[in-house]
Amino acid sequence: MQRDIHKLSTDQFDILIIGGGISGAAIAWDAALRGYKTALIEKKDFGHGTSAATSKLIHGGLRYLAQYDFPVVRESLRERRLLEQNIPHQAFPLPFLLPIYDYFKTPRWMLAIGLTLYDILSFDKNRLKDKSKHLRNKKWYSRQEALAMEPGLDPNGLQGAYLYYDVINLHPERSNFDFVQSAAEQGATVANYVSFRDFIIEESATGKRVSGVIAADETTQKTFPIRATVTVNAGGPWGDLILSKLHKNPVRQLVRSKGIHLLFRKFHGDHAITFETRDNRHFFIIPWLDYTLVGTTDTPFNEDPDKIRVTEQDAQEFIDLINAHYPANLTLKDVVHSYAGIRPLVAESGVSSTYKASRRHEIVNHKKAENIDGLISVFGGKWTTSRSLAQEAVNTIAALGKFQKKKCLTKITPLSAGRVGDSWEQFCAEAHRKYDALYGEKTIKRLLEIYGAHYSRVLEIMAAKKNMADVLDPATGVSRAEVYHAVKNEMALTLDDFLMRRSGIGNYGAVAEKSLQNITAEMGKLLKWNSARQRAEIKSWKDRQKLARQ
Repeated sequence: MQRDIHKLSTDQFDILIIGGGISGAAIAWDAALRGYKTALIEKKDFGHGTSAATSKLIHGGLRYLAQYDFPVVRESLRERRLLEQNIPHQAFPLPFLLPIYDYFKTPRWMLAIGLTLYDILSFDKNRLKDKSKHLRNKKWYSRQEALAMEPGLDPNGLQGAYLYYDVINLHPERSNFDFVQSAAEQGATVANYVSFRDFIIEESATGKRVSGVIAADETTQKTFPIRATVTVNAGGPWGDLILSKLHKNPVRQLVRSKGIHLLFRKFHGDHAITFETRDNRHFFIIPWLDYTLVGTTDTPFNEDPDKIRVTEQDAQEFIDLINAHYPANLTLKDVVHSYAGIRPLVAESGVSSTYKASRRHEIVNHKKAENIDGLISVFGGKWTTSRSLAQEAVNTIAALGKFQKKKCLTKITPLSAGRVGDSWEQFCAEAHRKYDALYGEKTIKRLLEIYGAHYSRVLEIMAAKKNMADVLDPATGVSRAEVYHAVKNEMALTLDDFLMRRSGIGNYGAVAEKSLQNITAEMGKLLKWNSARQRAEIKSWKDRQKLARQ
């Protein structure tokens, strides 16, 4: 997978997508799979924003039942199953405890009905060949049983707990990249660090038409046109800002909601825990690898989306909330990593709270909305429902562009990294049998976790090139081959790209100084960075990891 600026600037595309988050990536995959000539551009790195800043959950949204948003819950539960099928290397069943306390405003009987309805709406959840992906129905546990399962629960006022199941996405930033990579392997032309600058507008007596965009290669600052029959605005939190290039009053206004997550060394058991707070909100405590992940907040964010950060105040207020409901005595010093994302919510009349705003997506055909042809915008939605959003969007695009109608195949087609056969466990067992003796069990386990069916691409580099099996980060086992693969085959252009969205090791918290130097030096050789650029890359990454001061 290579950046091809020349092709972007000279070809005529059926579909051009602005935005490489999960919505844009899923649309690109669907469109390319149908055979439409597709291009995708992203102003930074693929999935650098909200799509990587998730709770790492693929879920139906249990709390949306309280808002009577049954269609969103059903859609999400159906898509949860399809993601287990399409990204089997990343999506795994996760047991959740919902502890019931005497301060709950929602009575237990109502929660029981809600969880029963959750099971009913996911009636097809176990229609998967891989039985390890099957999910059980809800079950009630007494106070004593709940404390035995999760001894850290506050026993004061605890009445018992429901156990139910959803799905964890181990590395959503890598899954986002898998969508982009799968689109590219189906013929899409994709490029990161290509920014949208303006629309190409053609005017006639009947109205305006968008025939592409003026873009800029952020690595050179050179601008160029990209021409397409239909342009898709999939800018997520930046979506209305993109539309402001058309006129001062975009047809849709977004409400931005800030959500933060805090990562700690493991301080609880192996169940995710859903907490209903005393002010009737919710947060999760989630087991993730060797860590405990806690998320998320939901507060209005009215600043520039590019300035989203976790502040010390954000973190401290969230820690206070966690300690008030799960007495772990956490402090700021216990935070090993933090991140923030913005939910781009469609503004709704009469809804003032971002917490209560719907997670439904909206697809705007600007021809119908304001007589501007050749432009589609997608707003709202969730990571979980990105595939179905893409299916609806590509159907709309095909009609607008008058393309030959072609069937959506994403329900039955795994991403290329997810093509592991009928059993993920058997796929892994075979990989360990073949390669453990050569490269070690730890190395193979890590490569399978991150790259799925593509793990052998890294092994091929190790086998073909001298010293490529050398370990650059002893804590994780990241090798020279992974850096080479990321730069040469996966468009990693910065240290942040590699640490956060290719290898993922930056998501575990601090990376040892020596490892940072090793990895940066290796990237520097491949990308021709001088020593000043290498120092700048390390400093830039470290600065982004710090909690922002108010």
